[in-house]
Amino acid sequence: MAGKTNGVTIRAKSIRLAFTFAGRRYFETLMLNGEPILPTPPNIKHANRLAIEIKEKIKHDVFSLVEYFPANADTQAGNTVAAQLETWLDTQRIELSTKDGYRAAINFWCRTPCDSLGNTVGTRLLRALKVSHIKTAMASRADLTGKTLNNYTSVLREALALGKDDGLLSDNPMDKIKAVPHQKAQPDPFSREELERITTKFAEKHNGQAANFVEFWLWTGLRTSEIQGLNWSNVDLASGSILISEVMVRGLRKERTKTNVARNIKLNSRALAALQAQRQHTQIAGGEVFQDPRYLSAWEDELPFRRSFWTPTLASLGIRYRRPYNMRHTYATTMLMAGMNHSFCAKQMGHSVDQFQRTYTKWIDGEQNDRELELLERAMDAPRKKTSRL
Repeated sequence: MAGKTNGVTIRAKSIRLAFTFAGRRYFETLMLNGEPILPTPPNIKHANRLAIEIKEKIKHDVFSLVEYFPANADTQAGNTVAAQLETWLDTQRIELSTKDGYRAAINFWCRTPCDSLGNTVGTRLLRALKVSHIKTAMASRADLTGKTLNNYTSVLREALALGKDDGLLSDNPMDKIKAVPHQKAQPDPFSREELERITTKFAEKHNGQAANFVEFWLWTGLRTSEIQGLNWSNVDLASGSILISEVMVRGLRKERTKTNVARNIKLNSRALAALQAQRQHTQIAGGEVFQDPRYLSAWEDELPFRRSFWTPTLASLGIRYRRPYNMRHTYATTMLMAGMNHSFCAKQMGHSVDQFQRTYTKWIDGEQNDRELELLERAMDAPRKKTSRL
């Protein structure tokens, strides 16, 4: 039979405390491991002591709702996973393109069901989030690649780690989530024959800025943001080099590169010739080196170039489609197949040597295999030559 005394309400299968704090009336069911505690004599005695303790702390202005009832405190403070993800995003100093990727991850956690009732990870209170909720959400999207899921879990892991650092969590459930195995996509460069057909077609159909743009991109391997952000002030034609110290991302000029490290690039003859040809178009103005020839303004991102120039050209040539970014991979593999020093290649690309070798290991292994086999062939052939002279 239910009863009430000293703010303690005894119910058939639970005990509830009532108290006023910060001008608001609270009704809190006593819980243990996520379940209401039963109204046994010891539990009722504990509840009465707790009620007196809470009232005394409120009286002396030392009561903490989060200490006694963390789930309710999370609700009042808006401490849901979705709110924590937004808090974390606000702490990130990132490019717009990267922020879009993070936003996609947040949308995943806020829209994907994580239980049989259709609740999402985002709607969960931080302290109520379980490993099973995360795994259920991940398992429900079999259409996503392992790489994409790992990107999404990375965002959630960092957001929850920030919550732990801020004292909102005692443990990070993401610590028990393993990375999804996946095979990293190999670089997919253009062949030398495809490369020449592309540059020839651009020279024929888009003679001028677009042709110079493609020729320079293919023979420098710059990142998209780097070539779009290249200014004449960072070009030294006398020494045949350029300085990569700023980028263009979504129409915004950033005075730092992707790796936050400026680098000098030595230009080969074809890249240098493309710059010389471009001088008549933009050098007098002294701003960006390459412009969208349709509007005589800076390229703000890759999409306009891809739609109006790149995709139609590849289609007309019957060349399998690859993004313009693959011109970067093409230059890297061209250097490797020419037998160039890996350290020099890495500096040109803006990579560490280790990163460069990991990315292009297929071509490095092939190059080394050919050299090693050549040594073996020489050793095998030496005795035959010696015998023939006897």
